[in-house]
Amino acid sequence: MANVKQIETFYWTLKLGTLQGAADKLFITQSAATKRVRELEKQCAHPLFEKNAQKSSLTPKGEELLLAAEAVLESLKGLEDLRSSARRTMRTIRIGITELIALTWFSRFVEHLNSVYPNVSLFPDVDLSARLQQKMLTGELDLIVVPSDYVTGEMESVLVDSVEFSWLAPPGSFSECMPLPLNSLAKLPVIVQGPLSGITTRCQHLFAQAGIAYQTVYGSNSLFALAALIRAGVGASCIPRGLFQKQIENGLFQEVILETGNDRVDYHLAFLKHDHGALGYLLGNLARQCIQQNSEGGYVYDE
Repeated sequence: MANVKQIETFYWTLKLGTLQGAADKLFITQSAATKRVRELEKQCAHPLFEKNAQKSSLTPKGEELLLAAEAVLESLKGLEDLRSSARRTMRTIRIGITELIALTWFSRFVEHLNSVYPNVSLFPDVDLSARLQQKMLTGELDLIVVPSDYVTGEMESVLVDSVEFSWLAPPGSFSECMPLPLNSLAKLPVIVQGPLSGITTRCQHLFAQAGIAYQTVYGSNSLFALAALIRAGVGASCIPRGLFQKQIENGLFQEVILETGNDRVDYHLAFLKHDHGALGYLLGNLARQCIQQNSEGGYVYDE
């Protein structure tokens, strides 16, 4: 059976006019080129070149083979172009993250991803968890990283971390007598984010379960804006402790320890079932590794 080397030598001999030209093109010797063409002619069981004529003068069988050779080489070129294009193609993943994640481990995650999977590009969307959930369900996002409360039955997920939330108040709001009952905390206005915020929902559930009324101040969807309002003496709020650990240690906030203890919120990388499964688990494990590499659990502000 004829092979590709024989076919391309035959083709370039015809295109360039001489065996030497084909040999130079293919970086082989003229004798090797001659051998290939003779072997091809033997495989065809018919003469390819007219007797007593130049090598470029083909028999009808030779003309037929030339057309077939052109088709084979064109197909091989197309295959190689396809392979090269696949190697160059960037796969863009639409990933939804909350502000907390954008401020903490996401930059390290992207850096690590680029080093391990250079052909994967992330297109982030920073939003509130409830909005990210809806964007996932409507197909606007491929993956989301959200608290477990926002992982629905239509999704699969990978646990990436458990984040500690703490109540912070203006310095001197309470005596050092701790832990504090929830009704004492309710003496201060409670600063929350918008109605779609996980922080707002958790605060509502906490006080509702205890049957305690409290005054709500709608601050901002920005965690740093909430912190600024606490420092301004507006009230208290429940926000990620690790993000403001340095400020707590420096006395800029009073950390309020409740009798019920601090809350921990599990964060999952989620994706729709039967969609992006392998990639979702891969990126989830990669995110968990990035978080674990940080001695503070991954949720310290990346300044």
